[in-house]
Amino acid sequence: MSAGTTDSDRIAELEIRLAHHEATLDELSGVVAEQARVIELFREQVKRLTDRLTQVEDTVPGKGPDEPPPPHY
Repeated sequence: MSAGTTDSDRIAELEIRLAHHEATLDELSGVVAEQARVIELFREQVKRLTDRLTQVEDTVPGKGPDEPPPPHY
C-alpha cells in the first residue's frame, strides 16, 4: 500500500481480501467434501472387489491350502 492511502482505503482493501479468502475457503471446503464422498465410494468398491476375488479364488480347482508346492520349489 502506498504512503497516501487512508485508513478507510486500507480497511476496504482488507475487506476485499477477506471476502476472497472466504470464497476460496468455501470452494475448498466443497472440494474436500466431494473428495471424501468419492473416497467412500472407492472404499466400498474395493471391498466388493476384494470379496468377489476371494469368492473366485475359493472356486478355483486345485487352489486349496493343502495343495503341496510344485516339484521345482
